Amino acid sequence: MQKKAYKISKECLSSIYFECNYNFYKEIVGCRNHIIISSKSIFKNYPDIFADNKYILINDNEDSKNLHTVEETIQQLIQFGIDRNSYIIGIGGGIICDITGFIANIYMRGVRFGLIPTTILSQIDAAIGGKNGVNFKGLKNFIGSFACPEFIIIDSKFISTLPEIQYKSGLGEAIKYALICDNGIMDLLSSNDKKILQREPSVIAKLTEESIATKVRIAEKDPEDTGIRHILNFGHTIGHSIEIIDGIPHGLAVVKGINAAIDISAKLEVLDIYKAETIKELLKRYGYDISYSLNEKHLNAISNDKKKNGGSIKMVLLKDIGEPTIKDIQISTIGELVR
Repeated sequence: MQKKAYKISKECLSSIYFECNYNFYKEIVGCRNHIIISSKSIFKNYPDIFADNKYILINDNEDSKNLHTVEETIQQLIQFGIDRNSYIIGIGGGIICDITGFIANIYMRGVRFGLIPTTILSQIDAAIGGKNGVNFKGLKNFIGSFACPEFIIIDSKFISTLPEIQYKSGLGEAIKYALICDNGIMDLLSSNDKKILQREPSVIAKLTEESIATKVRIAEKDPEDTGIRHILNFGHTIGHSIEIIDGIPHGLAVVKGINAAIDISAKLEVLDIYKAETIKELLKRYGYDISYSLNEKHLNAISNDKKKNGGSIKMVLLKDIGEPTIKDIQISTIGELVR
């Protein structure tokens, strides 16, 4: 087990435990009153986590990531006697992590919490960086807050049992980190595609650790998401619209969004066309369907994005692998550029 701490702000300090058994949370919270927020699938597959514990199970899908779920969960927290001296433990994928962090931040004006992410996507993205929230009337993560978990436990055992679609969804975020930072992740992806697709534990552990380190470095430079942290939205502007309108899992939609951002980068002559093809080939090697087709519904979803400013939106493009750039693009122009 390795323990690493990161500090996004004076109030936001997290300890990450790598290659740690998921039940280690019991040693961390000790005899303090605590409760688990998780999903039915985690309860079914890992019943020992919940033995002799208070717990709340919620649906881990986008339709449940809303204020109604938050309200129902808070009512149960009250019934279980959770107070400001208690711990809330979120165990699950990105949706569980986002909801748990948001509830812990607003319940009684703040309760200590920890996360045990169970998917690649949640391990390298949702659990890291302190951003929490829920959707609102079709708007992705529109209501939220900044709050860091006291601890994050990374247990690779969860990855071996992930459905293929969830596994590939998480790899999409790792590819994003490789493209915007190129700090060794690209080499790892390029030279280990077979091992990664076969879920070789040692390679996945390295990919996870490097991806987390990348997000931590960016988040520490921009705690409130007002500057360089915007580069983490690479592939997300269009990807979120595809996720919402087409009902595609987050990471798979982000890969399509990455491909669209690559196309726009090339058409605006920001990115060399041959470099664009190299990136597309990498996506295809990992078996992704990178095709996309945007209509008015997608553009309307983009127009509701939190990053919009009037009729334009800040979009992350690529000048080269490891060289992102942020440009204001008219939302109406996006539709023309990806036709």
